[in-house]
Amino acid sequence: MRVPQVGEELGRYRLDRVLGQGGMGIVFAATDQRLNRTVAIKVITGVLAQSPEFRARFQAEAAALALLDSPHVIAIHDHDEVDGTPYIVTQYVDGTDLTAEIAAHGAMPARRALEVCAQVTRGLGDAHRVGVIHRDVKPGNVLLRRGEGADIHAYLCDFGIARSEGVEGPAPTAAGMVAGTWSYLSPERTAGLPATPASDLYAVGVLLWTCLTGREPFQGTDVQVALAHQQAPIPRLPGAGPFIEELNAVIERALAKDPAERYTHASDLRADLERLAARAPDATVQGPASAPDATTVVRDAPPPPPPPPGPPAAQKSGRGRWAPVLVGVAALALVGGGIATWAIARGDDATGGEDRRSEPAVAGDIDGDGRGDVLLRQFRLGETISPLPLWRVSSTGKQFGSPVPGPGEDTFPIVGDTDGDGGPEVLWLDEDDGELRVHVVPTDNSSPDSTIDLVLDPVFDIKRHNIKTGDVDGDGSDDLVMLGEPDEGGNSIHVALAEDGGFAEPEQWFRSDLPDGQIWTGDFDGDGTDEILYWTEGDTSGGTATVLTAQDGELSATTSQDLVDPVVSPILASWSIGDVDGDGADEIGILSSTQARYFVYEVEGDAIAERTVWWQVAEAIGKDEALDNALSGDVRSVALSDVDGDGDADLVQVRDGEDDSIELMVHLSDGTSFAEGQSWGSLPCGDECTDGFVTVS
Repeated sequence: MRVPQVGEELGRYRLDRVLGQGGMGIVFAATDQRLNRTVAIKVITGVLAQSPEFRARFQAEAAALALLDSPHVIAIHDHDEVDGTPYIVTQYVDGTDLTAEIAAHGAMPARRALEVCAQVTRGLGDAHRVGVIHRDVKPGNVLLRRGEGADIHAYLCDFGIARSEGVEGPAPTAAGMVAGTWSYLSPERTAGLPATPASDLYAVGVLLWTCLTGREPFQGTDVQVALAHQQAPIPRLPGAGPFIEELNAVIERALAKDPAERYTHASDLRADLERLAARAPDATVQGPASAPDATTVVRDAPPPPPPPPGPPAAQKSGRGRWAPVLVGVAALALVGGGIATWAIARGDDATGGEDRRSEPAVAGDIDGDGRGDVLLRQFRLGETISPLPLWRVSSTGKQFGSPVPGPGEDTFPIVGDTDGDGGPEVLWLDEDDGELRVHVVPTDNSSPDSTIDLVLDPVFDIKRHNIKTGDVDGDGSDDLVMLGEPDEGGNSIHVALAEDGGFAEPEQWFRSDLPDGQIWTGDFDGDGTDEILYWTEGDTSGGTATVLTAQDGELSATTSQDLVDPVVSPILASWSIGDVDGDGADEIGILSSTQARYFVYEVEGDAIAERTVWWQVAEAIGKDEALDNALSGDVRSVALSDVDGDGDADLVQVRDGEDDSIELMVHLSDGTSFAEGQSWGSLPCGDECTDGFVTVS
């Protein structure tokens, strides 16, 4: 499929210039040569355009959206497909979008903010009446045309990922000009539940806050912000007086966590917005001093866990590499004032220079005794404070010992064996102004600390929480694998190879047009070299998982699998990488977003096998309980660690305990499933139990 270019014709339309471009498509300003008028044409490109199922659904949705007749919804004039390229023709608005308006002028005057949001709500009401749910209400999808005087006319656009009640099948997840953002998704949407009118109205509440204050309610990555919408208090505007009190009441109702507590109909919200606009000041309202900072322990993937000494013949011998624990999305939490980080405890009895790992390492083994351990980060909500401890919890093979605290740094930690000696180091990452500083701290004092500075190309927007460790070149030392988000959209993967006690400068090894990706590393084929697991929001509700193999400085896809169940999407589900069956190759493990089941996906050659259930709660749970678990379940974090040292990784759940403690629940692996959980220990926390406690990889 060839992507159309400016100056070419698409049917009866001449493409005049590019208005915008994202991972899924391009929007052109074009001329309708039959009617001699300017139109906007959205051309779908990339992977979705190659799917016959998607193209059929795209055309069906375009037909449904053409039924809309609203002064505040962009009109659809036409839709078709030329040479396998689907496109949709819409009304052209000569103006700007709300994102650009806020970026240029900041917070809007209260009257204008309320009027714009009231118009958007009217457009949504018209859409809801014909059975269409937008699903991606955000400033970039609100176009503004200036009229006479100070009047502004708002149009809701980009229904390309909308749903109509008359269209069957899962909705396309990224057909818009610019990929959707989690900053405007309601709590139930991030839990994998379908979009509803209530979730659209929640997005209007976020939109209103953004217009009034000039910024979104929560700052951070998409995943961090999604969890902030679920767990953080509903924001309030400071100040007093009847107008501010009524405005805060509207915001509180629109942003209610429970859909049943929100506005029932768009017309109800519109009426409140118009009523307030009629007596709102022409000045801006006072916003909060700073936006809440949503941050999280990011989903990291461990290098492959080799078996312990003396494995059966079916197991590989291993390379003496440490297999760190993995943090999943169930570990997401809010931290005020930046990302809190923790250092690993460094024992006073360590003997410098002694290689205590002459034997192959065990998954998660920190202290070198042949049994996997657990590292817990502690952090606090709503405060800018010095780093809290990282707690090392060592296994005896039957239970955990007393947690031992260690110091921290004001940067972001990951763990890996970067010098190839079989023992883990903590890597404290701090990226700023195009540079990445890596502070390497051995866990056993076997060598001095070291600091490496690497140059990051700002075009690729590589963040420290998107950096993983993994031995992608098979030399026995973990490299740095970095996920970037290029300015032009999509994702890139860069690798900084380990060398001579440091790292080479990062080089791009992979490029994708798909946006909003996530990466892990693992040895899925058991050959001693790590592959990269790359997840994107593909054409299914659970996304698409792709295994990438490195060769000669490039990554190529060896297998890919669409995940149709939303409960496995890593937006809320906890993904882990580890050798749970002890066969010498890593598997993909996922604790569902409902926290009711643990799935394992085996990578078999050029295919990812169908999932198997390795553990599930004893009794079936209903829809309401599933939603409660997804939003605020007892499981704070999970890890894979071979706590009994038998060669297969076990599942460790960090849960809310009794008597002011954090409980460590272990599900031992027998190679085919996880046993029922047993409490192996706890961390007394007293008044600090409201802090976050999550595993570190």
